[in-house]
Amino acid sequence: MKELKIFICTTLRDFKNTENDKIQKMFLKSIEDQTYKNIELVVSLFGENSVQNEIRKYSFKSVFFQNELDNYKYSHTVVVSNALKYANSQTNEYILLWTTADVIYPTDFFEKILKNYYHRPTIGTSHPHESCESITDFQNNNKKKNKTNLFSGFDLLYFDSKFLNNPLINNFVTNVYFYNWGIFEHFLISLNEFVDDVTMINLYEEVKCYKIENNRKLVNETNNFLAESHKINSETFINFLKENKITLNYFDLTFCDLKFKITKSKVRHYLFFSTDILQYLQRKVYKGLSSLIPT
Repeated sequence: MKELKIFICTTLRDFKNTENDKIQKMFLKSIEDQTYKNIELVVSLFGENSVQNEIRKYSFKSVFFQNELDNYKYSHTVVVSNALKYANSQTNEYILLWTTADVIYPTDFFEKILKNYYHRPTIGTSHPHESCESITDFQNNNKKKNKTNLFSGFDLLYFDSKFLNNPLINNFVTNVYFYNWGIFEHFLISLNEFVDDVTMINLYEEVKCYKIENNRKLVNETNNFLAESHKINSETFINFLKENKITLNYFDLTFCDLKFKITKSKVRHYLFFSTDILQYLQRKVYKGLSSLIPT
């Protein structure tokens, strides 16, 4: 059987001799060091000038798309849309992984994706990430205290071509626009509602990914920028969910996490995260009771 191509789509900020540069280089090195080599990095740029030259230092294949956004810094919708169109122009069957550029991948991560792929419409992840405060903490294997939990963000999601080329999914991915920061991963996960036979896989117990928390401080993104971006994208997502009669529970990241099937050591996994699950159930009960109380 022909090896399945894996396309990795992302966006990176300019390299300016900062701590963020080091994190992005560690991300790129973790891609280069993968034991599975049939991969290609698809990078969408939004005015960055130094990214192409830096990435071309690595051995994996890469392709770049330049984009202009009048009133926004970047768009993950554009990142995925560019990659989807490019992947479809290259081959009929593939895996497309969307990721932020501060995730560090174990060398066998892509091997584990393919091990758990059964040629059915698929959404996959490894969640939650093992988070570290800094590069030094990562190198010393010091995890960020109280940070590894089910309600942390999804900074990597992968999909197969069968899922992405469902006409509804293809239309939503390319035409529902999210800009700058926040909410996009909620939207991507919610797309499972439109494909009846989708398989949702969480590789966490087989292969954990690390995230070095830059908290946007290293790329000059202010709290006001983050809050405004989150607000705009939340409104977009609410409208999308309501128009398609989908539960608003997709705003809850624990709800999102529990949609995925753990591929290994399920009992251990749910026991380890039992506090997060109990808190989620408490929120559900509270919301249910609140809806019964007259205002």
